[in-house]
Amino acid sequence: MKFSYGFSNLCGTVYRQGNLTFTPDSNKLISPVGSRITIFDLKASKTVTLPFETRKNIECFALSPNGNMAVCVDIEGRAILINLQRKVLLAHHSFKKPVKDIKYSPCGLYLAVTHGKHVQLWSAPSVKKEFAPFTLIRTYTGQYDTITSITWSSCSNFIACSSVDMTVKILSREPIEGWKPVTLTGHKKPVIAAFFRSTSQVLSVSADGAMFQWEQCSATGRWRITSKNFVNQPGNVFVSSASYHTNMLVIGLTNGQFTLYDMPSCDIIQTLSISQKDISTVCISPSGELLAFGCQGLGQLLVWEWQSETYILKQQGHSYNMNSVAYSPDSLAIATGGDDGKVKVWSSETGFCYVTFHEHTSAVTAVTFKPHSNVLLSGSLDGTVRAYDLFRYRNFRTLTCPTPVQFSSVCCDASGDIVAAGTTDTFQICTWNLQTGKLLEFLSGHEGPVTNVRFSQGVLVSSSWDKTVRFWDTFESKGTTDSLQLSSDCTTVAVRPDGNQVAVATLNSDITFYDMKAGVTVGSIEGRKDLWPGRSSQDLISAKSQERNRCFTTLCYSADGSVILAGGHSKFICIYNVAQTVLLKRFEVSRNLSYDAMLQFLRSDNMTDQGALDLMDTDESHGQEIALPGVAKGDFSKRRTKPVIKVHSVEFCPTGQSWCSATTEGLLIYSLDDTISFSPVDLDIDVTPGALRIALKKGENTKALVIALRLNTSEYLIEAVECVPIDTISLIVTSLPLDYVIKLLDFLARQLSETQHLHFYVSWVTVILTVHGQGLKKRSPELTTVMNTLISNLLGETKSLAKLCDSNSYSLDLIIAANMRNCSGVTTM
Repeated sequence: MKFSYGFSNLCGTVYRQGNLTFTPDSNKLISPVGSRITIFDLKASKTVTLPFETRKNIECFALSPNGNMAVCVDIEGRAILINLQRKVLLAHHSFKKPVKDIKYSPCGLYLAVTHGKHVQLWSAPSVKKEFAPFTLIRTYTGQYDTITSITWSSCSNFIACSSVDMTVKILSREPIEGWKPVTLTGHKKPVIAAFFRSTSQVLSVSADGAMFQWEQCSATGRWRITSKNFVNQPGNVFVSSASYHTNMLVIGLTNGQFTLYDMPSCDIIQTLSISQKDISTVCISPSGELLAFGCQGLGQLLVWEWQSETYILKQQGHSYNMNSVAYSPDSLAIATGGDDGKVKVWSSETGFCYVTFHEHTSAVTAVTFKPHSNVLLSGSLDGTVRAYDLFRYRNFRTLTCPTPVQFSSVCCDASGDIVAAGTTDTFQICTWNLQTGKLLEFLSGHEGPVTNVRFSQGVLVSSSWDKTVRFWDTFESKGTTDSLQLSSDCTTVAVRPDGNQVAVATLNSDITFYDMKAGVTVGSIEGRKDLWPGRSSQDLISAKSQERNRCFTTLCYSADGSVILAGGHSKFICIYNVAQTVLLKRFEVSRNLSYDAMLQFLRSDNMTDQGALDLMDTDESHGQEIALPGVAKGDFSKRRTKPVIKVHSVEFCPTGQSWCSATTEGLLIYSLDDTISFSPVDLDIDVTPGALRIALKKGENTKALVIALRLNTSEYLIEAVECVPIDTISLIVTSLPLDYVIKLLDFLARQLSETQHLHFYVSWVTVILTVHGQGLKKRSPELTTVMNTLISNLLGETKSLAKLCDSNSYSLDLIIAANMRNCSGVTTM
């Protein structure tokens, strides 16, 4: 099995904080997600998360006018330079202070950066690799408080700075003889943003909803207010964000409402409430057709087309932790359950959430799919197990118990008829018939909370905090048939796909493997050192003692059962070889220091008598008064905390091409990169690309295909396969050994999702299964991943063709109806 898994995508989280930016063609939206950057392709309906990240959460983001370069700055002022076209990281830079806003000049040659009370002007980095890509040109001073926003004029000669000191300052890029920086005063609250309507006209918006239009007198050169307008807002509601583009001003309020104005007349075009929390950032596309909104409180991201009044994009992640994750049998969907009581289903291809179920009233602790169907099961602390139909998107069955319980895990047997769920309070396991919804029986015997349940060849396997793993015969109602006593509390259990082996994780960081047929323990792994316990900011014990608090809480076998994934109270996910019980690779899910338990060593100078400096809120509440007890505004129970990085659940894709994990950061997907892999088989001095092409020229297609299979590179395999005439496929396949047939079938299965010659590749697969069907059946255990990939890609192409055929059929019906209508009109005349 290959282990070249790399970070592929981040789902489950669409927006955290910072500003949103459209690309120059308005087809893509760039959103900061924690310490990473996610690009939403609005035209292709697909998301891509860049594989690198900043040191902490991203505060602001700047895109060059041509869309090639980008600068991301985190909350501490550390920046990274990115080439967006090639998706590579070019340089790191530190601005030494927190940066509130950063903007490229319209000419693309300069970069303006807020630096506390100052503004710094930098030369814009180029695409070429340089030793010091950032060069400071000058620093502007004169403000009395933090600068929150900066805007360039269209000519790139002037900069407008908005500050908390309720002023707007206009600066010149180059010194102008006789010209002094201009300070515009008159606002009674901090200025949210200021925009250039022209070189001599400025529009400013403050937190209290005041919109001032300024104009420079051509005779005296003085600036004066030409118009004052105010946003219609109820009490205790402030302006939280604003954006301006070509005589359109959009303002976001703290009550989740936005208003679109036509400037300079200030006529209201649209007003709409889109969220229950404040709108953190707004952005207008370069074409002026789309409005993008980000809501930090709920993690919402919305793209609104104001002319047609429709949503182009409406996504929201889980409000709190994501507890469980599961792949669908066809690997096209990923289901997640969170502490917010929601069950979400994400497309593994596009990264978008396409359905959300809200029926649970408490945290969802487990999700799983019914085998070979589109039925999703979820268990919750509200005492219900719910079944969802993913064709009709409805909750068609609710399984409950006579007494209130809290479910911690859910599983379904191979036939899909029996559902079992473990409880945390009564220490029992409940089983139901899914078709009738009837409660079958309670399985009692555990003396502690049940942590996980799994079916294995008709036997139900359960783990508990009572240090035992029990095996139940649920079909013959014999109760416990066997039990496994361990030395520590069991945190989770996993069953190998063939049902012959069970893996158990315990509180002492061990993983024990148990052979169900022989009834003996076949191996164990001590994973304490592999977990690498991170130090929390509030830790009062030594690092050695801290290791005892770390353990694996989730396990998952691969499709062929050769390796196992393990994650838990750590920022690492480990992949182990089951037969040799050794660590093969360790994946770091995040490097974001905004999470707790990320550091290996703590600095003593960060500790004070009042606690850790990281947990002290030193930011001033600009523009928001501290409310007294009993008033409507203010929350005195709010504290600054850092979420602890954890891995809540891991799951292998049925095809083996990827795996995902539910973590504090979101739903992380890791996949194999087959485009750069080179794994030759039976390589010889005569097996070369030159020999391959000589054989193709001579028409020796069988020899060419064998050479390509031995080279085992996608480029040469495509060349050899597509040169074969379709009427000779059967002859070539018959002459191939079975080992080469398996490798060829693996290549064809992966290529089905990428090729344009669909019928040609399906013909290859059909001939292989017809000629070598019996031989492949005998080696079915090692073909599980290949067949899952083949089925998944065939189903995906079938759905795509069905949509295309339906669309063509409807278009033809419309053309025929229109033609008949025209003919009848001509006849009538």
